[in-house]
Amino acid sequence: MNEPEFAVVGSYTRDGGDGLSTHRIDGVSITLCDTAREEDPSFLDVHPTERFVVAVNERENGSAVSYRIDDDDGSLDRLDATGTGDDGPCHVALDPTGDYAVVSHYAGGSVALLSVSSDGALDGPLDRQEHEGSGPNDDRQAAPHPHSAWFVTDSLVYVPDLGADQVVVYELDRRAERLRPLGDATVDCEPGAGPRHLAFHPNEPVGYLLNELDATLTVLDLTDPRCPVVEETHSMLPDDVDPNGTIAADVHVHPDGEHVFATNRGHDSIASFATRDSPLNVSRTDVRPTDGKWPRNFAIHPDGERVFVCHQHSDTIVPFGFDSDAGTLDRIGGATALGAPVCLRFVA
Repeated sequence: MNEPEFAVVGSYTRDGGDGLSTHRIDGVSITLCDTAREEDPSFLDVHPTERFVVAVNERENGSAVSYRIDDDDGSLDRLDATGTGDDGPCHVALDPTGDYAVVSHYAGGSVALLSVSSDGALDGPLDRQEHEGSGPNDDRQAAPHPHSAWFVTDSLVYVPDLGADQVVVYELDRRAERLRPLGDATVDCEPGAGPRHLAFHPNEPVGYLLNELDATLTVLDLTDPRCPVVEETHSMLPDDVDPNGTIAADVHVHPDGEHVFATNRGHDSIASFATRDSPLNVSRTDVRPTDGKWPRNFAIHPDGERVFVCHQHSDTIVPFGFDSDAGTLDRIGGATALGAPVCLRFVA
């Protein structure tokens, strides 16, 4: 795999700003290359074989857009756009072949399937599945809120639904271009947990489910991905911290498979978990400040030595170094100023 030279960042634009931007990565420095005006591109994914990204515009009458990134200077070239069929798309996931994208609509309560061509052309929605259910948190769980989608295999898709306290499972039917619900595979979460994002162990059939509303991390045994099993759940906060006022945001597994990281908004921290004894049995090793306000998405550089955290409310991206022996993160550089960054992806 080529060393990533560029990062693409999606930012909220409600207080101004362009939306999409590319940056050259050199050690811990992040240098702006190009920007593109897009409304609230709050999440994006990188095509697995082609040099372009797909982003969702988190607005009413949601849409998805594709952009090519120039190999030499990181400039952005808009390729295509399409409607996603519902309001408030907050997440997009490309399937492992790059032929399809699954879009989660937080506000609309549905997931949609788009087709993706190798030249960046988008079409859809080909299919849209409406979710059902609610939870005990009247403010956040009065209706279903699909928050993300994750391909566990080439065809199985897990969708954490914050409003329904469930992980809904679909099978991508490529022939019919439909998402087929697999009701027997649904994961029921703790009432009020609010499942949001997922990350997977690189070598073992284990998933780590981040629950937004109670700031916890749930370990899933995926030995049979059609029958996921909840193993254990851990707090992402220090024992003496009241979880009220804190909501979790994002989770990733270190490339070595021995560490899991997850961010807390409100407490404005990043929690570290060790998985050295067993991927199914994690232990929290550290919770440290992210040196910014409202940490959202973060990205682990493929070399495993650097972590870049996006802060929506302090308008910064902050770099950290990872000490694999100690299992801790330490600040290693200055903050990069950028308006309301919420998603960062490396492009090789």
